[in-house]
Amino acid sequence: MTRHLFLTLLALTFSLLLSLSSYTLAENTPAQNTPSQPAETQLELEVLPAPIQHLKNKGLVIVREFPVGAALKGWVVNYQGKDMIVYTTADDEFLINGVLLDAQGNDLTEGHQKSWIPRPSWDDLATSHFITEPSLAPESTAGESTIYMFYDANCPFCHLAWLALQPYREAGLEVRWIPVAYLKPDSRDKAAAILSTPKNKQAEHLRASMQAFNTDTQDFSQPPSNENKQQLQTNMNLMQSLGINGTPGWVWLNKEGKMQTQAGMLRLPKLPNVTGLPAQKHTEPTLMRFR
Repeated sequence: MTRHLFLTLLALTFSLLLSLSSYTLAENTPAQNTPSQPAETQLELEVLPAPIQHLKNKGLVIVREFPVGAALKGWVVNYQGKDMIVYTTADDEFLINGVLLDAQGNDLTEGHQKSWIPRPSWDDLATSHFITEPSLAPESTAGESTIYMFYDANCPFCHLAWLALQPYREAGLEVRWIPVAYLKPDSRDKAAAILSTPKNKQAEHLRASMQAFNTDTQDFSQPPSNENKQQLQTNMNLMQSLGINGTPGWVWLNKEGKMQTQAGMLRLPKLPNVTGLPAQKHTEPTLMRFR
């Protein structure tokens, strides 16, 4: 799984904290969400650590504090309608923006995002700018199985996920691919090319780009328009607010109808649970390591 940089807050905190020699900032994973209600949760000035107070003075809304442990405090902050997780040290001297790992290497930040930042609903995913790969099953046998996939056009594991899902499309799965752009400088151009393609041609474009992923035989990029940039930002905001820190990012409903998320390439035996369909055969040699 590729870590996604917390670009918006990182740029802001760099500009705000360079003048403060006693503060440090560690960059890493992004997280943000829909606007919060600052009037209900904003903390009083006198209880804020100095770095948090400084950010507040520069325009950030401090939504809430939450417990982390003896050494750190957790904070949800809001900037331009985006909720994010940051941490301060127990002595209130330093602010940390990044992924928090425990002694076993577990990503605690992802859990904090899910616990303290309200996540979008399944219906909210329909507001994203996605490319639909429809079910290939006959209408009489096609089930109502749909998943969403966040992907970067330069992500090799997204290519593998696409390969792994093709047999499930034959069995009745609809896949909605949500493009984001962060891995390479031309990721945005490749995403813009597919978003600019007429709707009825987007699935064909996606398939061609996936098939040519390891060949570089075709150029699937174009400069993004302002509309493309806004579409990609909307998609990125949604991915971050779901706490998905890398691509491919899987979103599905379990048997109980609860939304589930996962980042990274999944093992093939997990796909029946994700798709809600019977296990399908895979013959692609590149997928054998995921058995």
